[in-house]
Amino acid sequence: MSVKRVLLLVLGVVAGAGIVAGLGALGVPIAFAVAWVLLIVAVGLLSRAVHLDDHAWPPPRPERRPRGSEVSRLSWNINARTGEAGLLIVRRVQRVLRHRLARLGVDLDDPGQSDAVDALLGAGIRETFARPEVTRTDLERVMSAIDRLPSPLNQER
Repeated sequence: MSVKRVLLLVLGVVAGAGIVAGLGALGVPIAFAVAWVLLIVAVGLLSRAVHLDDHAWPPPRPERRPRGSEVSRLSWNINARTGEAGLLIVRRVQRVLRHRLARLGVDLDDPGQSDAVDALLGAGIRETFARPEVTRTDLERVMSAIDRLPSPLNQER
């Protein structure tokens, strides 16, 4: 403890004893005077305390680490040596194809509509997703077929 703190502590004890003695001389019971001094000391200590929750409300959102772009994550799903496409990119292309065909009222998974799917996409495109290994060139053929699909608003295309 520093000298300053010791001096403040001694001065506080002397002042408290003086207040208790002064109130006792006025006829106040000693226990009551000591309780008031302790209350004053407690309020003083609490007013000097640093508040633990000193943050603004609402708390800021936690920062998210930036991840790579979706394109870069998809590109890592193609094996550069073998040209085989990973499951993530195959599922993504398949989901886009299903969505585009659904906008035209055709279901890719319905065997009864296989002729309509082949008419829109071309022969062999639908079977691409049934194979265990899908290559980059297969996906390029599927995406070219998706690009050739007519828009649901403009059927003349």
